[in-house]
Amino acid sequence: MDFKSKEIKPSSLEKNVSAFGNSSGGEIIVGIDEATDKGSFSWNGFERIEDANAHVHLLMGAFPESDAFKYDTLTADGFPGHLLRLTIAKTREICRSASGAIYVRGAAGVRRVESDAEIETLKLQKGITSYEAKTTQAPVSMVADSYQVTEFVVDALTFSEPEPWLREQLMIVADRPTVSAVVLFADEPQIVLPKASVMVYRYASRDAVGARKDLVDNKTWNIEGPAIKQIQGTVSKTTELIEKVKGTNLQDISYPPETLHEIITNAVIHRDYSIADNIHVRIFDDRVEVESPGRLAGHVTPKNLPGARFSRNEVIERMLHKFADAPNKNVGEGLKTAFEAMQAVRLTPPKVAETENGVIVYIKHEQLDSPSTLVLRYLEKNATITNKEARELTNTPSERSMRRTLGRMIEQGAIEQVPGTTKGGYKYRLSQKQDGTSAEVPAGDS
Repeated sequence: MDFKSKEIKPSSLEKNVSAFGNSSGGEIIVGIDEATDKGSFSWNGFERIEDANAHVHLLMGAFPESDAFKYDTLTADGFPGHLLRLTIAKTREICRSASGAIYVRGAAGVRRVESDAEIETLKLQKGITSYEAKTTQAPVSMVADSYQVTEFVVDALTFSEPEPWLREQLMIVADRPTVSAVVLFADEPQIVLPKASVMVYRYASRDAVGARKDLVDNKTWNIEGPAIKQIQGTVSKTTELIEKVKGTNLQDISYPPETLHEIITNAVIHRDYSIADNIHVRIFDDRVEVESPGRLAGHVTPKNLPGARFSRNEVIERMLHKFADAPNKNVGEGLKTAFEAMQAVRLTPPKVAETENGVIVYIKHEQLDSPSTLVLRYLEKNATITNKEARELTNTPSERSMRRTLGRMIEQGAIEQVPGTTKGGYKYRLSQKQDGTSAEVPAGDS
């Protein structure tokens, strides 16, 4: 989210819209002034809605209203005038201003992208082009005569000569194997792509960042080989290390095998192979982190996962599905399966976050809170809650079920109905003692 004064020039606002579309999307609110000391804001809205038309008309030329670009106004009781809100989605294509200029957001604000190299990098980041199609300097024999491709031929039983088939699949172009061919079928892809592997760490710690002193046995593991072997080896090593946590300084730790498998598979398939960095799997006492190079591609953001689908490396994804023991049996369903598996055993679903150059999936070993606990935590920060708000908060589909939960909380003395609210509009708050302080909160239901 960003705030802009209503005095901003429409052309300057256009740069910000381009930058938001080329980054991760978001909202721009026009009509909020920011003080020079930064961090202090004041409402200074348009007197009439029509006064915002100059901004909207110019923006509509380059960014017509659609699923990607929405324009509306906001008002609030006690504040004069109107705010203009621009809602920008992360676009699949490069988002250009009316003049054709391209902007992105960075640490220092909005920055113009000018060089061909920068534009190519942006195309790779957005998934418009894919590094997997680039040719390498590897000899054809590295992918056509490897043990891995021979194993694939035996299992696939659809062809007998790898080289002609690899050429038909455009994984050998101009007598050079592509990145996807090397990743999939070279016995040692790391000879050509040194960082195309997985590093696994085990930290005896719950700290936010792993420290060398907490490395178990002061050791790390580098899982190399073709993609299928990396996935199998990483899942095996991660599971082994998690199993060793049991009976030490923790309660038994256990993750659904589908979760680890799908998230690691997703990282190997969708990482950006143009970035010279490994996938990092960090196993802590209370969580597993899987960090892969490359930000989310296409229209995908942390907010629309796990439902959104976009493949940065379509060839790698499609070919892995052809293996006899395909790690991606349900193409496009990996993260959805991982999330559902965690919820099925009452663990909090994975959390996805973007860094400047990558994506981290956090798999926490943390029990899902009961509905009553979630309601109480909400009321610690908010004055009241309604049945509808409680259902949305706790993912409870039934109004009647939520009403029973709230009724039990009233009987336990944890909450009370707000005086003056009526049926159909009941509001609830924390129970109040005679002195006006909150009552002691009992344990929530399971």
